[in-house]
Amino acid sequence: MLSGVYRSGTTFLTAVINSIPNVAAASSTVKYLRFCLPHHHGLDDPAALSRLLDEIAARIGTRWSLTLDIPAVLAALEGRPKTHAAVYDAVMGSLLLTEGASRWAEKLAMQWRDIPLFLEMFPDGQAIHIFRDPRDVTASYKKMTYEPWPAFLDAGLNCKAAMIELPRMQARYGAERLMILRAEDLARDLAGEMVRICDFLGEPFSPDLARVEGFGDIKGEDWRTNSSFDEEGRNYAEAAPRWAGMLSPEELFLVEMICQPEMAGLGYAGSGQDVSGLNGAALGALLADPWIAGRIGTYLATGLPEQGYRSDPYRTEMDIVFGTSRT
Repeated sequence: MLSGVYRSGTTFLTAVINSIPNVAAASSTVKYLRFCLPHHHGLDDPAALSRLLDEIAARIGTRWSLTLDIPAVLAALEGRPKTHAAVYDAVMGSLLLTEGASRWAEKLAMQWRDIPLFLEMFPDGQAIHIFRDPRDVTASYKKMTYEPWPAFLDAGLNCKAAMIELPRMQARYGAERLMILRAEDLARDLAGEMVRICDFLGEPFSPDLARVEGFGDIKGEDWRTNSSFDEEGRNYAEAAPRWAGMLSPEELFLVEMICQPEMAGLGYAGSGQDVSGLNGAALGALLADPWIAGRIGTYLATGLPEQGYRSDPYRTEMDIVFGTSRT
């Protein structure tokens, strides 16, 4: 499972993992833990299993022009208990394990709280979570989100939640099952980070694996263009901070206030801005938004921000594919 907050380099991480010969990776295609497991039950019933597979086939066909070989999935499930783990494995194997790789990986952003579920579903499974400077995450989300202003500030809250929870998960499951990366390190020292990744996965490393120009296509999103700052895909080897000039002083103040001290713990130094010059009216306008105020209120009340998007991705995708939301 490949995990991270949106705009954190998760799609590029998917391309990196996909470059390892024995691993085939997909980016935001099936999204089984979001779209399938919570909404489908009783898979021992052939009709229930058929509904699930038909829905997956329709979704990935419409969204990504991918074809699910349902007979191959059913053949792989023959004689096996129809658990969600078995079905998930059979679906991903059918989509990805067709050209020699024996291991599959799926990127599922904004779902890090399901890492324990994934690791429990697959006793030999592993997860990789990638962090990025929360200010750059916020700046990128500000530039590309379709959510109404100022919902992009929730990026800082999501980063905060992940920065709190991932070290706890790693302590629980062990560094041999859960790896934590930084996007900046992956960009600046791709070969060195790929040595670490291959060691984590128990796969051999060779310098050719770290040639970005040799990375192939991945099923799902196009990793070459999935950047809000560089439409030609050249930014992966640069990792220059982009938040300066993209965030107003008031936005920067809120992100840094929310994300410390975890941000510094990951090696992201504070800006050192002079907060005495902040515009009170501008700051008040950001905090007056009911939705953002509610998200901040949850954090202040519980000590842990909520995970997720403003819009429900399940309903959004179901509307796109089927024309109406399913429950």
